[in-house]
Amino acid sequence: MWSRRLAYLAVLAAGGLFFIFFRGYLSYLVFLFLLILPVLSFVWLLLSFRFAGVRAQASKAAVEKKEPFSFMIRAKSSRLFPIPCLRVTIEISNALGGETERELLSFPFFAGEAVMEQPCRSACCGKLSCTVRRARGLDFLRLFSLPVRVKESAAVFVLPSRTPAPAAVTENCLLPDFAELSLPTAPGNDPSDPFDVRSYQPGDPLSRIHWKLSAKQGEWIVREGGSSAERSIRFLVECGSQLLENDCIMETFSRLAFLLVEHGIPAQVFWPEDAELGSQGFDGEEEASEILEVLLSRSVPPAFPVLELFREEHWKKCAHLIYITPKCSPERLTGLLEAGNAERVTVLLCGTKQEQEISHDVVIPVRPDRLDDCLAEVEL
Repeated sequence: MWSRRLAYLAVLAAGGLFFIFFRGYLSYLVFLFLLILPVLSFVWLLLSFRFAGVRAQASKAAVEKKEPFSFMIRAKSSRLFPIPCLRVTIEISNALGGETERELLSFPFFAGEAVMEQPCRSACCGKLSCTVRRARGLDFLRLFSLPVRVKESAAVFVLPSRTPAPAAVTENCLLPDFAELSLPTAPGNDPSDPFDVRSYQPGDPLSRIHWKLSAKQGEWIVREGGSSAERSIRFLVECGSQLLENDCIMETFSRLAFLLVEHGIPAQVFWPEDAELGSQGFDGEEEASEILEVLLSRSVPPAFPVLELFREEHWKKCAHLIYITPKCSPERLTGLLEAGNAERVTVLLCGTKQEQEISHDVVIPVRPDRLDDCLAEVEL
């Protein structure tokens, strides 16, 4: 734009010299025309940009990996005062990581609506968003620009495979009402087994009152019990900072989740949400798909390690905890096993390198190039 302005100043200077050295009607009209032309161009731009707008749309809501789709950038202009030129900067990014791509699109003089397609294809899963970062209208001479309204962005979910994983399913998982069955708990972990006492508070049931201790201390004392256990499967999903490893994590979770859906086994999923844990259970394909869309939309990496967040919460003990993560140090693994959050723990290290692997019975390395072989070692 600055080159256009410098060029106009040069032409205006030439017109001024022509008017000075060649006085007459022609030189006067030429110089006057050069002065009025940018004013008329700017007035047209003012009239046209008030009716202009840009929005992004996606050709599909969800696609499989490597399936082609496109983002459509729709520009709107007045038919009476068409906008001379519209320049739009779009940004395409994946919520799971990777590089952000920027494209500059130019719409020439048009009236009504114009559409430009940006073809896309992704080899990794995630939520791909197309955001209009900037839209400016230019006048005929390209001397001035004004911002144009941006109405909305568009997003497409690139889904991982839903083919059930070749993992083994134990007979306990196939028992009726698997999620409601109780686990044998250690002393102090059952509500009926008192392990502490405290002062009475309004709302405490009378059945919890410790009558003998209350008589000795002269105040109401109630018993406190532990937390009950649940016979259920829990997923603890932690993403990393690399797109390829996050793609492996989503593939692993998706295939295990739809394996449970195929056998009608309920499960619960935990994931980081800012400084807290989000959670949701599923027992069917629709609920599993909803959770998958939430995980694909999460920005990475989390502010705090998901394992520490999980251990800070007082969850009921479960039958099997499946921790899907790109990294797990020996110290974190020891803390997870000592926490006693589950009767059985499985750690799936996704996309790890050979030198980063941890030698332990509960740790299973999962590599994208041999995903089926790795998932075949998992026992639910």
